[in-house]
Amino acid sequence: MAVLTLNISCKDETLRGIDEFAEIEERSREELVNEAVEVYLRRKRWDRVFTDGSDLATRYGITEGDVNEAILEVREEKKRGEK
Repeated sequence: MAVLTLNISCKDETLRGIDEFAEIEERSREELVNEAVEVYLRRKRWDRVFTDGSDLATRYGITEGDVNEAILEVREEKKRGEK
């Protein structure tokens, strides 16, 4: 995987926070910022999954109860050895 350099600007307060936690965790600024960005991206991807799922549920009239019921049915079928 290629590694690219990214130069960013941030507020003094933000940089102090980065440095504070980098020192506490004995990590570099780079490691801390990379992890923060990865966590942010992962959360945004999951947000999109839930939003898309919610949109589809609304479109097809599926409720949370319907989903829970379907899960229980599949679990029961697996217990009985059905597929």
